Amino acid sequence: MVGVQINSIPIKAVVLAAGISSRMGKFKPLLPIDGKPMLEVVLTRVLSFPFQEVIAVVGYKEHELREAIHVEDERLNWIINGHFLEGLSSSIKAAINYFNNVTSGVLVFLGDQPLLKASTIDQILKVSIEKGIAQSKCIIQPTYNGTPGHPVFISSSMLPYLKTITGDQGAKPIFKFADQHIYVSVDDEGTILDVDTKHDYQNIIANSK
Repeated sequence: MVGVQINSIPIKAVVLAAGISSRMGKFKPLLPIDGKPMLEVVLTRVLSFPFQEVIAVVGYKEHELREAIHVEDERLNWIINGHFLEGLSSSIKAAINYFNNVTSGVLVFLGDQPLLKASTIDQILKVSIEKGIAQSKCIIQPTYNGTPGHPVFISSSMLPYLKTITGDQGAKPIFKFADQHIYVSVDDEGTILDVDTKHDYQNIIANSK
C-alpha cells in the first residue's frame, strides 16, 4: 500500500491511452494481462494511491475502451482527445486543458506499462514531497539501470510549457526548461517496458507471471 501521505500536496495523475496502436497491430489498452485489460491494470495501480484526481486520456476506440474497463472510483475521469492522431503531445495537452493548471503537479503515466511497480510510484511521490518542489520548475523521473522511464512528475510551474509541445515526443521537449531534473534510481524494469510490438507484449506476459 501507499508509503507516503500526499493529502497536503494536491497531485493529479494522468494516464495516456489515446493512440491507435499502429505498431502493435492490435488495440493495446484491451490486451489481456492476467485476465484483465492492460489499461485496467494500470489504472487500478494508479488509483491505489491517494491522488487528488486520476485522468485517463483516451481517443481511438474510446467507447469500446470505456465499456471494457471496470474501475469504480470517483477520482477517475475520462478525457476524450479528439486529436489523438497528432501524437502523445495532444493527449498531454488535453489533460492540462481539462484541469486548467489547478494542481501542485502531475504524474504522467503511460497506459501500456502494466508491470510498473507501486514502489516506484511511492518513491517518486516521496521525492516530490521531501524536496518541497511543487512550486519550482522541476521534473522527477525514475531510471532503471541508467535508462529514464515513466511515470514522470512535472511540477505546476512547468505546466504552461506543456501547451507548446507537438508530435509524439510527449513532455520531453520541455525538460530543458526545468531548474531541477531529478533522477530516481529504481529497481523496476516496468518503468521502461512498454508495449509497442507483439514481441513487447509477449515479453510483458512472460514477466508478469
